[in-house]
Amino acid sequence: MATPDLDLAVVWRRARAGRRAALAKACGAAPGLRVHDAMAGWGTDGLVLAALGCVVHMSECETLVHRLLGERVEAVAAHAKHTGAVTTACEDSRDAWAKATFDVIYFDPMFGPHPKSAAPAKRMRMLAKLARETSDAELVALIEAAEAQAKDRVVVKRRANGPRLGEPDWSVRGRSVRFDVYRSLAQRDPSR
Repeated sequence: MATPDLDLAVVWRRARAGRRAALAKACGAAPGLRVHDAMAGWGTDGLVLAALGCVVHMSECETLVHRLLGERVEAVAAHAKHTGAVTTACEDSRDAWAKATFDVIYFDPMFGPHPKSAAPAKRMRMLAKLARETSDAELVALIEAAEAQAKDRVVVKRRANGPRLGEPDWSVRGRSVRFDVYRSLAQRDPSR
């Protein structure tokens, strides 16, 4: 199997947009913010958040994908001077919640087949072959569990015109994706 193109230029390009980028706005990116990238895949979004100073833990349950993710994180660490701390683990995302607390829990699930004829980037086609797609019902259950774990919010990446899962508190639109934001239970009920 050919190794997918995991060029880091995409990370630096997205990080240059800074806190005005849709991902950063949705997550409330700031130095020291503890983010759990719960479906890391190749880790692009988590690495962008780390480049903005967030402390990011990436969970990836597919062994081969996790190994490639680890190599990518090492490559970023070798070239970046000012990034937040990044850790990875080959684990189910819920296992990380038992070991640590996070301000933001971020989900970037595999999208289903693209409705348009243009094929996704090669690295995403490769990831789709290696990773299991998460159904909307499974994702709703994960969001509900994450709302009880996150200190501030849960963020879910969706296609720009994809269906909403449950009732997000607000959304931040990018060019081709949308970030749905769910306040954590701690934010809804500060007495918790």
